Parts: sequence; C-alpha cells; structure tokens
Amino acid sequence: MDFRELRTFCAVAKLGSISAAARALDLGQPAATKHLKKLEEEVGVSLLQRGKRPIQLTTAGTVLLEMAGPLVEGIAALESFRFDVDRSSTVTIASTAVLIAQVLPAPVRSFRQKHLGNLLRLWPRGEADILAMVATGEADLGVVPTADVPVGFDFAPLFTIGRTLVAPKGHPVSDLPEVTFSTLARWPLVMLGVRSRTRRLLDEAFQRRGISYELAVETDSLEAIKQYVAGGEGISILPDISVSPADAAELEVLPLPNLLPEDVVGVVTLRGRPLSQAAQAFIEELGSLRGTLARAG
Repeated sequence: MDFRELRTFCAVAKLGSISAAARALDLGQPAATKHLKKLEEEVGVSLLQRGKRPIQLTTAGTVLLEMAGPLVEGIAALESFRFDVDRSSTVTIASTAVLIAQVLPAPVRSFRQKHLGNLLRLWPRGEADILAMVATGEADLGVVPTADVPVGFDFAPLFTIGRTLVAPKGHPVSDLPEVTFSTLARWPLVMLGVRSRTRRLLDEAFQRRGISYELAVETDSLEAIKQYVAGGEGISILPDISVSPADAAELEVLPLPNLLPEDVVGVVTLRGRPLSQAAQAFIEELGSLRGTLARAG
C-alpha cells in the first residue's frame, strides 16, 4: 500500500471532492483518481460513495480513515517539524486581497514589533486556493471571509463583515427607501471578479430571483472600482470593511444590512497539524480583532 494513495484518500475524505484534493496535493485529477482506484483494489472494497456531493465515505472508508488519518497527519507533522527547523522565522498567511489590505496591517504591525526576527508572507488568494494552501502546508494558516470550511479544518471566528453600496454623488439610488436586487439591476454594475465572495453571493442572489444585470466593469482592484463608480460608470456592492469614511467625500455610501447575510471572518488551520511558535504568536495577534473591528459605511 503506497503512502501517496493513503494521503490522497485522506485529502478526498476531508475536502469532499477529488478535484479539490488534487489541487491541494498539487496532483492532476487523473492521478488522484488513479490513487483512489488502486487503493480500493488493494483493500478489496469501495471506500467512497461517488454519487453524492460532497463525496461521502462508505463504512469501510470510514474505518480506513480512522486508521490511516493519524498516520498521514503524523507524516505531515514530521514534514512541518523539518520545515520549522529550517525556516522557523517565516509565517505564511493566505487570505483575500481585501482582508490583507484592510484588516491585517494592524496585527502584522503588532506582531513585527514583538518578533523582529520573523518574516511574514501574505499571499492574496480566493477562498478555495486559501484552503488548498493550508491543506498542503504551503500556508501556515488562512484568514477567510466565511465559516463554511470543509471537514478537516479548524476555524476560529474573529469578526463579521457585511456589504455596502457605493454610487456616484447624487445618484438616484440614494433616494430609494429600500435597495433590492430588482432596483440594483436598473443601473450598470461595477463588480469585483468572480473569485471574490461578494461577487459570488451577488450572482447567486440574482440568479435565484431570475434577474439579469448589466456588467459595466469587472476588476479585482477595490480602489479601481471606487474610481470607476465616482466617474459614473455604474454602482457597486463592496465588503463594508473596504469602504472608509474618506470615501464618502466622493461617493454615495449606503449600508445594506438586509440585502445579503453577514459573513464570519476567521482563522483557518489544518486540523492535527502542529503550528510553529511564530504562527501561534501571529494567531494571537489576530485575536485582537475579535469584536473590535468597526464596519465602515
């Protein structure tokens, strides 16, 4: 029985998807599928119920996970230990671009003041890529804008974020008693890219209601969105933490407490993987954000 097969099986069990496990392990999906097929041939029973989404384990698969899971995690811990010995001064954090820009500067500054010898690497990624980096050890931890993380990860909540509407000064949307998805669709929209959670939530909400909208500009740059909106290209919906009081000088800024549900931002780590002292220290700094981050707008 090959260790790679067990590692692939455990990753599929945790992430609930062969494609997600393949990405997390930096494998092609055919290779991951081959690992699973070979493992099932070796044990002589089916391990996965492939007809369900997310993928579920059979009874035999559950038993194997209980036996193989600690072994795979133990090997990962040994690899993590070797990494810490070689590069104990580095902490790698994967998060979204908006959180890195708007939320992490304060804990980064506080951490650096206390731990001058440590290097912090901050990589902007989408949610799926953040989880993949944490799963493979490419990142020590992630800061994600949702508590909806797969089994196999630990999630520690920090604070909540909502959404805010921004429009050009004097735009008629600011005179409406209530903003709905139907009223939003009256005007062109300047939107974040499809990998952002805000965009996905908006698209899903429009689709559920059967409402189409005109996409005027699409970009992952929050500052560019504000500039295009101020220039009259359209209106936009942004995470409230990305809109500052200074933006109100050039934009109409309208809170939208009832349009979309709030999201819980938190720290995600891989369950069972030990963290370096430096990574633990940074998580402690992130703890200072709990309940103290005022939402803009």
